[in-house]
Amino acid sequence: MGKMDDLRIRQLDEALAPFASLRLRPPPSTGWAKAIREALGISLRQLSRRTGLSRSSINSAEAGEARGTVQFDTLKGLADALDCDLVYALVPRSSLALRLETQAKEKAAELVGRVADSMKLEAQGVADEDTERQVRELAATLLRDRGRDFWDV
Repeated sequence: MGKMDDLRIRQLDEALAPFASLRLRPPPSTGWAKAIREALGISLRQLSRRTGLSRSSINSAEAGEARGTVQFDTLKGLADALDCDLVYALVPRSSLALRLETQAKEKAAELVGRVADSMKLEAQGVADEDTERQVRELAATLLRDRGRDFWDV
């Protein structure tokens, strides 16, 4: 892949970095909407008037958020009515660049391992350090080229 892909990966890593600490902060067991509504002292009736949803719909949405099944647009409506912004992001567990490197190493290890196993069966095995070097070199090539089968492991 080219420099533009590398730039895009760096830019995404930088944009997502501030969200990394949020991965470690679990939401309240009742969900954010209910926790904020209750902290502000807003009743279901009052929130119902602000959103145009029935009280039972709000109850259902709050329960759905706690379970992780609430619809995104419903949660956005609750957030708006609570004078909040719904912030949405997929937060990688590690940097995207590191994830790509890890995938390249895993794929290279699998590919080199297949060949090494065949060679051992034919009594043509190579030393472990040679195998490790081959994995490193192939991983660098896979990372640079990232063909269609890059994620096929």
